[in-house]
Amino acid sequence: MKKLLCVLFALVLVLSLTPKTRAAEEISTYYTDNPLYEVVNAEGTKSLDDYYAQFDVECEMGIRSNGPDLYWHGRNKVDLPTPAKKYKIGFSVYYTVDEVGAMYLEGMKDAAAEIGIELLVNDANYDQNLQNQAIEQWILEGVDAVIMTACDFYGCKGALDDLHEAGIPVITLDAPPCAGEVDCVVMYDCVEQGREAGEALEKYLLDNGSDMKGTIYYGTLPFIHPNAVTREYGFKKVFEKYPDIEVKALTGEEPEDHYTAFEGIMEGDDSIIGLWGLYSSATWGIMQAVENGGYPYPLTSVDNDRVILEGIYNGKILGSDCYGAVEGSRLALAATILLLNGEKVPAIIYQGNTFVDKTNVEAAFEEYYNGATLADYMAGNH
Repeated sequence: MKKLLCVLFALVLVLSLTPKTRAAEEISTYYTDNPLYEVVNAEGTKSLDDYYAQFDVECEMGIRSNGPDLYWHGRNKVDLPTPAKKYKIGFSVYYTVDEVGAMYLEGMKDAAAEIGIELLVNDANYDQNLQNQAIEQWILEGVDAVIMTACDFYGCKGALDDLHEAGIPVITLDAPPCAGEVDCVVMYDCVEQGREAGEALEKYLLDNGSDMKGTIYYGTLPFIHPNAVTREYGFKKVFEKYPDIEVKALTGEEPEDHYTAFEGIMEGDDSIIGLWGLYSSATWGIMQAVENGGYPYPLTSVDNDRVILEGIYNGKILGSDCYGAVEGSRLALAATILLLNGEKVPAIIYQGNTFVDKTNVEAAFEEYYNGATLADYMAGNH
């Protein structure tokens, strides 16, 4: 009997020391103890190749983390972990002329100061060569980690390879690269963004007695962008059930490009029933073309630049699917610190999206712009 009890005790001890097999339980308790992180894929994404293949985007991009994929529901309230030491981290942002890039940078600087780490900053100004040069310099300086928003989704592979060879972990923010390997990805559910913008337009049309026939035009980029193709997919899926609706793209980069394209199409096409701006510059250009031409077409959007939120408040835009850039910076920095502290992190962290319309636009403005008010913005006070 004593021998049997010893065997049972030994078995219990072995089982208690055996690592748990569910990926969700392997990651840092920072995530598992916070109910605002939802597990959406317990196995975790190891490669984005198959994900982007469904959108006809070539991709050879791997994720080294063996953690699960999580969806963050907490908006901007991202608590930051305590660094084990004063890390030196490089942050390369693709561009800061647009508001999202500028907020990424502002959010990252504030978060780094909050937890007392050294942050090296590179504004690549949409030049992959400048981004690569900054990363090469950081490798020479021996940074602990790099966070980046890629300029060129394929051209950044060389820099990612160099970081891997140097043993420096890298976490990406915003649209992930389509080549190379990274340790963790912080990205948006862009299919959801497109779907929610499409559903808002669909609801408006149905509520206003549309026979659901005609053309919906949307503004997008003239080149392949991971966020664009995924948003397009979500938007178009909404209208697949209406065989008499055709969804067509017009391309451009700056608001002026979209203004010109939509001004021309609205003058000559009387089949239009709705419009969509896939990203901020498109929405801005479309909104101006509709307003200046006096057209009655409903418009929805993705992105939350100030001019878009003002357009929602003034009734020029039905609504826009929005997200917090500062939130993204904090999510990326938190994962980086945990990784450097020796803890396991998720493979993908999806930021939550919020559809903003007239009912919640003022609160959304304050959230996205650090307490500033929409009223002050419209009065020209900031």
